Amino acid sequence: MRFESKLAWRHLVSGGGQTVLTVFAVAIAVTVIIFIQTLITGVQRRFIGDLVGSLPHVTVKAPDPLPKTLAEVTQQRDGELLATNQQKSVQQRTDLEQWQKLEVQLSQFPHVTTVAPAVRGSAFLIRGEKRFAITISGAEPAKQERISFLQKDLIAGRWLDLRPSEIVIGIRLAEDAGVRLGDRVRVQSAQGVTENYTIAGLIYTGNNATDLGQGFITLRDAQSLFRTGQNISSILLKLDDAFIADAVADQINASLPYKTESWMKDSAFILNAIRSQNQSRDMICGFVLLASSFAIASVLIVSVIQKQKQIGILKSMGARDKQILTVFTLEGLGVALAGALVGCVWGYGILRLLENIPQAARFGKVDKLFNIIYDPVIFGGAAGAAITATLIAAILPANRASKLNPVEVIRG
Repeated sequence: MRFESKLAWRHLVSGGGQTVLTVFAVAIAVTVIIFIQTLITGVQRRFIGDLVGSLPHVTVKAPDPLPKTLAEVTQQRDGELLATNQQKSVQQRTDLEQWQKLEVQLSQFPHVTTVAPAVRGSAFLIRGEKRFAITISGAEPAKQERISFLQKDLIAGRWLDLRPSEIVIGIRLAEDAGVRLGDRVRVQSAQGVTENYTIAGLIYTGNNATDLGQGFITLRDAQSLFRTGQNISSILLKLDDAFIADAVADQINASLPYKTESWMKDSAFILNAIRSQNQSRDMICGFVLLASSFAIASVLIVSVIQKQKQIGILKSMGARDKQILTVFTLEGLGVALAGALVGCVWGYGILRLLENIPQAARFGKVDKLFNIIYDPVIFGGAAGAAITATLIAAILPANRASKLNPVEVIRG
């Protein structure tokens, strides 16, 4: 291998501008792949963070009530079955009892990082003559924070030290209702309970469903507002990977007699959008690699043609086909390694430039236009893909060089 590596090195050095051009072709391919992969991955993570980040990955509820039997919905008179005129409840309560034990059980399932008992329900926020339909979430603020990450979206007031009879709402709801921090509002639940709350905090998430339609109170206040007593309506789970929510929900459903809901089933359109983005990303990167491979193969073929007489002389002096094949394969490897290194440096530099471009902010929140994530897997994957493509592109000219007939080459 010493002979082959020395000869390959001499070929690369003597190639001059041709070698530099080939290295740049590989570097550009690596740079483009890193750029596209990083931007799309960053967009996806911000997209998921905005739409899914504040949601529980899995929600555990009491099982749905069993349907009434025929005997329960009919009555008998003179030997005949008649429909009863008894008024049935339109909506049956399905609260979780003895939920403390269930909380411990759920925390032991794989991939579960946070377990938050909660009382959630529909209500109206009342301010004067205005009524706004909202969803009230009641939980211990420290546990709710690990589900919804509200602290980072807090633009005024308090959240983590929320006290009884206090509420946190979205800034857009506050604007529509004409209320400010410290004002008193009334909240009326679907159970007919009306309570007064002081606005202790205002949040802005950028998600209208939260900013216009949600309020956060303590667990005890929610139990009182929705008349659940000591019970709760659901247990919210956060996982270490949002995309395994279906599998974890199915596992819980198979192990425990409770109803589970996964964000993936409720937000199928988000998953379809992410899959489309991934397919587009992979297709673009594939075309970039293909174009780069053709360019590299063309340059290496020209290199073989230019060195035909040298190859003929080497073979006439006893160089074997395998050695010639190894020489040009090592040339391709050298170009690939150099190009991958340069491409990673270029990609990192471009991402650093894009990282500090600001985005128009609202309500005093400062954000960046691009969500840049320096993922070693992306850099390593781009470099590895380019090296592999370059070596494959080098096989054809290397194989052609090894098959040259020294007599015909020297005569020509």
